[in-house]
Amino acid sequence: MEYLYLIIASLFTSAISAMIGMGGGIILLGIMALVIPEGYLVVALHGMIQLVGNSTRAFVFRNAIKKDLVFNYFFGSIIGSMISISIIIALINLYKVESANQITFDYLKPLIGIYILWFVYLRKKEDIKKHNFFYVGILGGLTSIFIGAVGPLIAPFFLKINLKKEEVIANKATCQIVSHLGKVPIFIYYFELDYSKHLELLLPLMISVYFGTLIGKKLLGVISEKTFKILFKICLSIIAVRLIIDEILKDLLFT
Repeated sequence: MEYLYLIIASLFTSAISAMIGMGGGIILLGIMALVIPEGYLVVALHGMIQLVGNSTRAFVFRNAIKKDLVFNYFFGSIIGSMISISIIIALINLYKVESANQITFDYLKPLIGIYILWFVYLRKKEDIKKHNFFYVGILGGLTSIFIGAVGPLIAPFFLKINLKKEEVIANKATCQIVSHLGKVPIFIYYFELDYSKHLELLLPLMISVYFGTLIGKKLLGVISEKTFKILFKICLSIIAVRLIIDEILKDLLFT
């Protein structure tokens, strides 16, 4: 029954992401965390599901992809992933554990929530050039392995450049493909994860996010550019507040 809930959730959250470009991934991450106890496993399986979801969105909106933006993000992501590997190795040695699956990384979430709110509402409104997505890639590659859903973290940058709604969804999805692909070998090697053992859960969810994307694309067609940007900003703000409050409440309840 829990798997059925996840399948339904993946359908609806994928539709949300396809319609407004974000939100679905982090909602699904939260739902999966309620069902799957191991934090690293939630992030790993969620990443594989989102890889399919983002690949579907990128394909559906492929004509809106800006190659220079994506290439800049890609090269930055490689550096970010290398830094994250260095951090994982350092933490394994620090905590004297045999595998990174024995370490938790939840402490980053409130900081990311604060960062999002600052970027959207307090930061100066100068435009972000596409070549700066190299640095966005470093940020995405560095944090993807630790927080799972990097969508809200990189989303503000897409609000600062002159993109249409289809271009926001297409390019953000393509950048997230890079991030999700980059962490697969990290989970296999440093977290000793065998993805094949979880195909019974992964395959139905992957199929579900595919159909969710198709539904979301149709809904996107009835939304104006202005409404899209408002919804995008509202969704981003809600996620940021949730990232902050969830960790504070957890600390209060368990201390």
